Amino acid sequence: MHTHALKLLMGVALLTTLAACQGKTPRADSTPATSHESYGDKEMMAGEEARDHMAMGDPMFSGTFQKGEYDAAGTFEIDKHGGVTMLHLSEDFATNPGAPDLYLAIGNTANPIADKEHPYPLDEGEYVTVAELTSATGAQDYELPADIDLSENNSVVIWCKKFNATMSYAPLEAVQ
Repeated sequence: MHTHALKLLMGVALLTTLAACQGKTPRADSTPATSHESYGDKEMMAGEEARDHMAMGDPMFSGTFQKGEYDAAGTFEIDKHGGVTMLHLSEDFATNPGAPDLYLAIGNTANPIADKEHPYPLDEGEYVTVAELTSATGAQDYELPADIDLSENNSVVIWCKKFNATMSYAPLEAVQ
């Protein structure tokens, strides 16, 4: 029991230090606009504990991240629980930890980098921004806006807003 708590505290300290080094330390009064829990609550939850925090609904879509501007790792799952649609990034999710201004977006094509020049910029109307990423690695949960029609959108995109660069993407695959 004590070992688990110690590991959790060490993980939080490491994440906080990394966030501070990247200039992403949240203000005490900041709360993500699209999430039901505070930034601090997400930082304290690790791996599967973050996913167990809320009841998972019926899976609708899943996918595996692919390389864009940067190597990618991990998967996602989208489920609906009650009237809320949630996107869950897997524990092994990873993107460029040095990239600034990382966002989670929903793209309207399965391959948002097809026929694009490096660094794969997204054009206005090709995506819907969901939220700024809490972390470049690890399990994370995001509430999707109610007005996103997933039947008309086809990918999850990790996007560097500052340089309009598609870091990685994952096509939506319907869960049977």
